[in-house]
Amino acid sequence: MVQYIIRRLLMLPIIMFLVTSILFLLMLQIPAEQRAQVYLPSLNPHLTQEELEETIQETIERYGLNEPFPVQYVNWIGNVVKGQWGWSPSWKQPVLEGILQRAPASAELAIFAMIPSVVLALAIGGVASRYHGRLPDHVIRAAAFVGWAFPPFIFGLMSMNVLYAWLKWFPPERLSTWAKIMIDEGSFRTYTGLYTVDAILNGDLRIFWDAVRHMVLPGLTLALTQWALLTRIVRSSLLDALRQDYITTARAKGVHERTVVNLHARRNAILPVISIGGAATSMLITGIAIVEIIFNYHGLGRAAMGAIWLNDVPAVVGFAIFSCLIIVLVSLITDILYAFVDPRVRLY
Repeated sequence: MVQYIIRRLLMLPIIMFLVTSILFLLMLQIPAEQRAQVYLPSLNPHLTQEELEETIQETIERYGLNEPFPVQYVNWIGNVVKGQWGWSPSWKQPVLEGILQRAPASAELAIFAMIPSVVLALAIGGVASRYHGRLPDHVIRAAAFVGWAFPPFIFGLMSMNVLYAWLKWFPPERLSTWAKIMIDEGSFRTYTGLYTVDAILNGDLRIFWDAVRHMVLPGLTLALTQWALLTRIVRSSLLDALRQDYITTARAKGVHERTVVNLHARRNAILPVISIGGAATSMLITGIAIVEIIFNYHGLGRAAMGAIWLNDVPAVVGFAIFSCLIIVLVSLITDILYAFVDPRVRLY
């Protein structure tokens, strides 16, 4: 198991090299004058056009932005490793600082959406396989099909109109005004950036429930597609496992059906779920931006979309690097979980 994990860890630098190389090739399509602005956090607005051009040209020469591709890539990746990701004009702060400041909000929302999706998919998918071909199975299959086909942003707008505009249950944004004031006053200590976790650590259940209440609508919107996909995978995997010979043997011995499903079939059926779950998590990361915009949820995805709209190249590139790193790490965790459940994988 340790050797398997080491092999996967050794692949990380290679994957990140390929990803960053492609990303840097795309960046090279941007003129050097625009890329030089990454290293210019602020410029005197009173500079003449000649002085501005001279400053940009000096920056190009200083950072080697007119050098051949290998030299530029080495310089750029060195700055990335050092944490020097440039200055974001739209965020008005260093890119890495802005990402680390906003990432906990998106991570909290993603966790809030993913955990219920997996738990419900395992439970409901098991019910569908147990009642294969009967009414519960048909109902679950239909619900999963609708959830998979239904556009998340449409579901988000509909849920906000009903559950917030009409019933006033679950508001948008990340916190209520009174909770923001309490946090900004300084008596509330921020440990992780995840308000639900920090509220528990501060012993303040009011902020905890307020944060949960604000995550319900965006969490449901994000979870819908994930739940639908995972439910279909769980159902198919369990049906395939229940047709195996060892299941027939267990039933012939008089083992209770619930034990057959939960103890014997589910362990083998969980393998495709782990594999697809990693891909679903990647989809969650790419789809979180739209959900954050719909619900005015101040996370990293919303900030990245704003940077794209304002042509903020440093912030967009930083978000792309960060997203690639998270997806690669999720893939690594998926591989490790797969090997933990199925020892045969460790041999490869």
